[in-house]
Amino acid sequence: MPLLSISNLQKNDNFLIDLGENIWLMDDHRWALLVWEMKRKHNRYTLVHADQHWDACYDFHENKEEEGKLLVADTARIHEYLIEDNFIRFDSFIAPAVRRGLFDVVHFFCTEDNENDIGLYDVFLKECGASQVIHPSVDSLAAVKFKNPVIFDLCLDLFNRSDMMMKGDLWSDSEIQNFLNSIKHIIG
Repeated sequence: MPLLSISNLQKNDNFLIDLGENIWLMDDHRWALLVWEMKRKHNRYTLVHADQHWDACYDFHENKEEEGKLLVADTARIHEYLIEDNFIRFDSFIAPAVRRGLFDVVHFFCTEDNENDIGLYDVFLKECGASQVIHPSVDSLAAVKFKNPVIFDLCLDLFNRSDMMMKGDLWSDSEIQNFLNSIKHIIG
């Protein structure tokens, strides 16, 4: 594994690196879909998505032909979708995974205050045979006993209270540590 120096990191939407022990670092987490499919060993997983944003868009819903291709895509084709940044983007990588049957339950812990767009749409979930749980607090998420193997997706913008682009109101180190301590049974 190459050494990773924080001081050398620069914005790169295609950045993806395996840090070992099933931990991946990426600049744009649409790449998570590729990693999930490359490492897939079980039929169904549970996703825990901790983020400032919901990232629950589904860009295939009006294109049934392309959706059919998604359902049978191998990892090479998924990689192409991600490079194209068209149907699978930074805010629309979870729903394609659900549609492909990777997740039967998605747990969201998101701080975005958008009452119109919370989580995945109920009709979509029903079509996919999946469900979701919206957690209003860390304690709610920490109390869950998971049945299936868990994939934990953490976007670091969770730790920023500001919803303004390029502005920061970061959580304190102790707030971040308390969050991580609360969910350590999830992240192993």
